[in-house]
Amino acid sequence: MTASSDASTRFVLPEDAPYLANLAALWVNDPGLAAKIEALPEPGGYPIEPSKSGPPTVALTTTQGRRLYLHSRFDPVAESANLTDTIEAGKAGYFVLGFGLGYHAEALFERAGDEAIFCIFESDLRLLRTAMESRDLSRLLESRRLMFFTAPDKSELLNRLNPHTALFSVGVETVVHAPSQQVAGQFYQQVRIWLEEFSSFRQTSMNTLVLNSRRTAENIARNVGWYAASPSLSRLRDCYKGDPAIIVSAGPSLRKNKHLLKDLQGRGVIIAVQTTLQPLLEMGIEPQFVTSLDYHEICTRFFEKLPKHLKTELIAEPKANNAIFNMNPGPLSVLGNDFAEGLLRELNLRHEVMQPGATVAHLAYYLAEHIGCDPIIFVGQDLGFSDGLCYAPGTSYEDVWRPELSRFCSVEMKQWEQIVRERFILRKITDYQGRPMYTEERLFSYLQQFERDFLKTQTRIIDATEGGAAKAGSTPMTLADARDRFCRRELTGSAPPHPGLDWAKIPGCIASLKKRKEEAVAIEQISEQTLPLLKEIRDHLDSQARVNRAIAAIDALRTRMNELGPCYDLVTQLTQPTELKRFEADRKIAASRVSGLDRQRLQVERDVDNVLGVMQAARDFQKLMDDVIGTLWASVKEAA
Repeated sequence: MTASSDASTRFVLPEDAPYLANLAALWVNDPGLAAKIEALPEPGGYPIEPSKSGPPTVALTTTQGRRLYLHSRFDPVAESANLTDTIEAGKAGYFVLGFGLGYHAEALFERAGDEAIFCIFESDLRLLRTAMESRDLSRLLESRRLMFFTAPDKSELLNRLNPHTALFSVGVETVVHAPSQQVAGQFYQQVRIWLEEFSSFRQTSMNTLVLNSRRTAENIARNVGWYAASPSLSRLRDCYKGDPAIIVSAGPSLRKNKHLLKDLQGRGVIIAVQTTLQPLLEMGIEPQFVTSLDYHEICTRFFEKLPKHLKTELIAEPKANNAIFNMNPGPLSVLGNDFAEGLLRELNLRHEVMQPGATVAHLAYYLAEHIGCDPIIFVGQDLGFSDGLCYAPGTSYEDVWRPELSRFCSVEMKQWEQIVRERFILRKITDYQGRPMYTEERLFSYLQQFERDFLKTQTRIIDATEGGAAKAGSTPMTLADARDRFCRRELTGSAPPHPGLDWAKIPGCIASLKKRKEEAVAIEQISEQTLPLLKEIRDHLDSQARVNRAIAAIDALRTRMNELGPCYDLVTQLTQPTELKRFEADRKIAASRVSGLDRQRLQVERDVDNVLGVMQAARDFQKLMDDVIGTLWASVKEAA
């Protein structure tokens, strides 16, 4: 602060004060945090002390009442270098637990790649104010690569980290500032738990994306006839606004309260996941909707015995197993999908898009929100192994096991065997009553997605499962209590009549797919012409004239490829591992800080691998188009 005898100027800062530059940068990049820091009462920060080497340090009181310096009293800059020198500088992201005055974050920032993101966890706003007042951190703040987390808020953490899932998949490291842990241990302990949960969710999500991307694209392509013929989900938006929804899943706890579901007909919108549709029908309950999105052929079991005049509307993602569309006797609506729209772009279908679900239960939840329901009541959504079981009794899974059942092998034993087979991915969590229970990695990632959704929605979420995992953002309640509180009157809304399937669009589908094949042929040809040019550059980097000629030829080919951009994006859906490999290579090149010929060599090697992957994907795409066109022609001839 500027010394003055004029009391009115006691809080006036000199123009070169670090606080001014820091807050100016923070207001641009994180105005919420800037407002909190400026709202602190004066004096804002903690008292600082100069270290022996000059830069300031600060001391705080630990939870044990001990006075602790957050940085060295001798040389805090050298201390931070010692902390960060052992940390790999090529990571895509860093979780920094404890900021102090920012020395270690600054040291790591200088060593890391130009695209690395720093997630700073620091609960003490006054300490952040002290750092802003005492050190010029404006360059870090202006980079837009620092994300500050100051509150123990899981919803905020998940919502802010999720957009960076792909980047963090390249590599992320946790940096622990030990003195900060001693000052606010409980905060950092909770943060560690949430980061571990996010890491599990991130890994499962990326594995699913990479491993299933090709199958997803192939299934969508094979279902484009159904996609074009079915109506858009826009007709259902808010059709049950304000009515309660009951989502019925197949968790083992369903056996506790399924007898109450029949009384809820007409007083709640019943949405069944595909596993529970047949058991509900056998109980005399016909849901308004059933959801499906699974690839596996086992899901056809859930549609084998359905009555011919079923009124339940199937809401399906276009990636679902093709067989269920043929087996479903009831009305059908298919979710909007960018890949399907891209294949059929001349038809300009513009189906309503909803958030994609990891499971049929997620899809049921997004459907309930789409049709305007409030509250949304979950039943049978255990997300773990309640009472040592995987599924509620009476589902079609028992039909799969039936040949093995005997007095020496019960259904319960088969379910327990399935759990034990997955013992390497089991983890212990807390159930809805605060007791320990087991789940596994996939179910745990599904729980994380639900919690992320529940914590950001304005809709009331009721967990009437009466078993299974505790779900943040939901209110536990028995189904009987939920019925008495929310389902006391008849439904006020209704779904508009289904218009039926419009098969007249199939010839248009065939025409669009033929164009996509022609575009894929061109993509393959351009890739074949590009490959030797890239190898020419790679092998003759020391000859600038040869490199320049090759680059000029590649630029002309790139212009042609850009004209095929929409189809190129479709083709690369068949080669997501190649795309991820390119993404990882880009991040590693950026982090390596190499320049000149070494950097150019890395970039060319990356491009060679990418072009090889695109070339093969273009060939596979052409074959896929031929297969789908053949199937659609056969359906046209059969209809005629």
